[in-house]
Amino acid sequence: MFVFAKADGNDIQIEQFEITGSTYEPKGDILFNEAKFNCSQRSGLVELAECAALCNDSSLDYNETKKIFEKVGEATETALTVLVEKMNVYNTDKSRLSPQDLAMASNTIIRQKYRKDFTLEFSRDRKSMSAYVTTTAKGVSSASQSANKMFVKGAPESVIDRCTHIRVGTQKVPMSPQIRQEIMKLVLQYGTGRDTLRCLALGTIDNPPRKEEMDLEDAKKFASYETNITFVGVVGMLD
Repeated sequence: MFVFAKADGNDIQIEQFEITGSTYEPKGDILFNEAKFNCSQRSGLVELAECAALCNDSSLDYNETKKIFEKVGEATETALTVLVEKMNVYNTDKSRLSPQDLAMASNTIIRQKYRKDFTLEFSRDRKSMSAYVTTTAKGVSSASQSANKMFVKGAPESVIDRCTHIRVGTQKVPMSPQIRQEIMKLVLQYGTGRDTLRCLALGTIDNPPRKEEMDLEDAKKFASYETNITFVGVVGMLD
């Protein structure tokens, strides 16, 4: 996965992270330059984890009989659920948790920070989906303190076409042709490299339309609501 560390004119710096583990077990490390990394040290990674947890209708369950972790729902979304557990962006102490509690510990904390009001389901035409959320009393968004926001995930080329900015730390930087090119170059590398990873772009809409102004019955309008996106990062996963 990757997020932006800097984007100042021609000085564009992207930070890439590797994730260990290839099963549904919610244990593994995030590596930066081949060393274990604490994801709470990057606000962009915190926001990426929030997006992965909330743009998600799947979960992880521990099967006591088989002694394994199993997906509940769609495989790609469950992979994101596992990623959120490995990232553990709020540094939850999991040392004494039972396997049942380990399955969703980090995801649960994020889901307590936001109330998910509704989901704009995935459609093939826009190749994305989003969750409209309200910040609860338990949490303030990592990069934006507005009460409402939308988290978006989808095919990189589709999401990036609707991005006006990128997240760099806690700041928003305007999207440029050069930045867009750098993103898609890395996405291509991920998709054609040694592991052939399926990529998802994740982003936020910090000031979404008011709920009352959105027609949730007409899926053709969803793309118009998922605009002015701030790109947060890309996650690559094995199919």
